Amino acid sequence: MRERLSSRSTLIPVAAVALLLVSFFLAAGMHRVLTVIPDDAAYYFKIAQNVSEGAGLTFDRINRTNGFHPLWLYLLVPVYRFVHGSPETMCRIVLVFATVLLAAAGLLLNSYLARSFSRRAVVVSLLVFTFFVFIPGANGMESAVLVLILAALLVTGSAAGIFWRSGGPGEAGFGALLGFLVLSRLDMVFVPLVVLAYAFVRAVASRGRRWQRLAQATFVLGGFAAVVSPYLIYNRVSFGAVMPISGALKSSFPAVTLSGYALTTLGKRGWLGVLMALGYLVWRLARRGAALGERGEAGYFRTAMSLMALAIVLHFLYAVFFMKWAIFNWHYIPYAFFGAVMICEPMNRLLSRADSMRSSVLYWSVVTVLVVLGVVTAARNLNQSPDRNWRIAAYDAARWVRQNTAREAVLAMKDAGNLGYFSERRVINLDGVVNNLEYQAALRTKSLESYLAIKGVRYYVQHAFWDRPDVSSGDYDSYAVSFWSHRFESASDSLVLRRADEVYRSRPYFDGPIKTALVIWKLPPVAR
Repeated sequence: MRERLSSRSTLIPVAAVALLLVSFFLAAGMHRVLTVIPDDAAYYFKIAQNVSEGAGLTFDRINRTNGFHPLWLYLLVPVYRFVHGSPETMCRIVLVFATVLLAAAGLLLNSYLARSFSRRAVVVSLLVFTFFVFIPGANGMESAVLVLILAALLVTGSAAGIFWRSGGPGEAGFGALLGFLVLSRLDMVFVPLVVLAYAFVRAVASRGRRWQRLAQATFVLGGFAAVVSPYLIYNRVSFGAVMPISGALKSSFPAVTLSGYALTTLGKRGWLGVLMALGYLVWRLARRGAALGERGEAGYFRTAMSLMALAIVLHFLYAVFFMKWAIFNWHYIPYAFFGAVMICEPMNRLLSRADSMRSSVLYWSVVTVLVVLGVVTAARNLNQSPDRNWRIAAYDAARWVRQNTAREAVLAMKDAGNLGYFSERRVINLDGVVNNLEYQAALRTKSLESYLAIKGVRYYVQHAFWDRPDVSSGDYDSYAVSFWSHRFESASDSLVLRRADEVYRSRPYFDGPIKTALVIWKLPPVAR
């Protein structure tokens, strides 16, 4: 009984943060809530709502799109189908749902780690998970389901004795989870690639059990293919390419880009995750007899951590050499998840080797540092100023649009998530991530004005003017805007907007270091 209570006590950080986040998402003002979720989250909300209402895979109810990671969207569709409320209410419900998924991931992680490591080591691991995975992962994006599947993979792989017990449903189920991991976030493909490569190389290299291990690896591959293949086939048949439009715009693969864009977005958490992954790989290679595939829980843990570390390094290299645009800090949450799990092993060794007094001092010192860092980070995340957040300006503009435009009105905007979702109007996305190749072709052929006219766009919206302080202040006569096709690397023709056609201007706010405003223009017939 005492051991059971001791094991459950490690869940206190997870439970406390889950309660904090649920309270925040349900009780805080909408402006405060929107400071912690990116504009891209509203793309999921709106597409899920449209699918649930029978409009199909579309953000604007005009253009079909596949610009999203599918699993999170699939989970949201039933929420919007069976629960009905205002956009604000549904946003809160989705965020609570994401919090529940992350709490479930914490439960799975605790159940897995508690079997192999001391209670103190598990507490350290869950503190890292809580502050640096759970809180940033509750962002309305695909992060929550991704983290849950990563935790489920650890538990499932351990229970099935992946790669060292007899093959069968365990391996197939593990492969299916790898498929769901990719559907949760497509750039997680490096995890199954590393796992499958390891499985087949190990099978071929083995002497006495080659055919059995080949069968095991084949089961994993079969489970993975069964989950991923329908999605890829659908993309190819319906949209002409297996990669969704968002991926096609962000990646230069197979051409190398050396812009360094990914390095500027990695952040402290991302860099620390990469260094921890590299450090773990070096440590494992430096130890004699530390081959992959050791039997038992300890061997499984080390194999799993080594493979995930290698997947993180490959993901990092791919981002550096091939990702050219729109990479954000939540893309690196898997790095933090790896760090939270991996740290259990060195902490367990350190705490077990020290005498009782030194062990207690070390443990409480680490816990204190993590709690202080975590509380500071959480307070910063949950207390961002709405005055320095363009997403709040977009939300206020959406409410104005909802109250002052006809229901059939069509608008167009880059970064259109909040405006499109909360306005309850059709808003065409002009950066292209939830649009399609038809729009990219219009940019390449310099027929933007014609495209907008054909789509019935009546209003153009822009949330920042970094190179035109006169537009930000309202002291201008005209403003020419064009758009860049990240698919074809070409600029569109210009859309000329006039001060006299403004119908809405937000109060001034800061977008980064620039004081600016969100402006809505009504497009005259000649511009359409």
